[in-house]
Amino acid sequence: MKKIIKEEYDETPFNIITESEILTANDFAALAKMSGELKETLAKVQMFRTRTEMEVSVLNDIKHPTPSSKYWQSVREQNTMFQELVMLSYDYRKNIVEMKILDRKIAEEEDELEKELLRIEKEKKMFVAKNQERTAKARIVELEQWSDIKSREAENMSEDELADVDNHQLISYVKRWIKQSMVMGDNGSPAERQNLLGQLRSGILLCISKGIIESVLQDFSEEIRNKIKKEYGLT
Repeated sequence: MKKIIKEEYDETPFNIITESEILTANDFAALAKMSGELKETLAKVQMFRTRTEMEVSVLNDIKHPTPSSKYWQSVREQNTMFQELVMLSYDYRKNIVEMKILDRKIAEEEDELEKELLRIEKEKKMFVAKNQERTAKARIVELEQWSDIKSREAENMSEDELADVDNHQLISYVKRWIKQSMVMGDNGSPAERQNLLGQLRSGILLCISKGIIESVLQDFSEEIRNKIKKEYGLT
């Protein structure tokens, strides 16, 4: 489908406000002084996560301590973003058709007040369409960022880890729980501590039974390794 809505906002938002007469003369004068600034705001406002937020918030080293855990979280994030883009595309197509229907109704309508209502509804849908286009572009940017992160993390993963999320998940989880328990210390509510320590104990015992506990502990200090080995009778 050919895009029929301009990408830029130009004067549209200000024209909408002017024609509504919702503001007093003084209020509109104040708005007019900020017109350049507000158009810049519309153009550069953050819509989704920045690369910084992806790296330090979503993929922080405590929650995602391994390349594999970072990679598979990126897969989930990218999938969510792509699904939202698909649904947005449906909404955009529907909105365009609804505008065409409004055009037909406007051409057929004889009552001037009803025609004015139809025109207002179309203007609203045009503004919605512009926002949808900007949102779609922003989603593409985030999809590209997740793709870049996935490629980076994949360089430090085995083929087995890349094949299935579950092939490295136990190691990633136990590393995460060890780090979280170190940060929590004696803090946290009884329920939080019980939940975390329950997950940690179950994870360590499963790693021991699978013979992969050394893969979990290798990145920790000797003090932490010895403490865990002693607690679970591995020394």
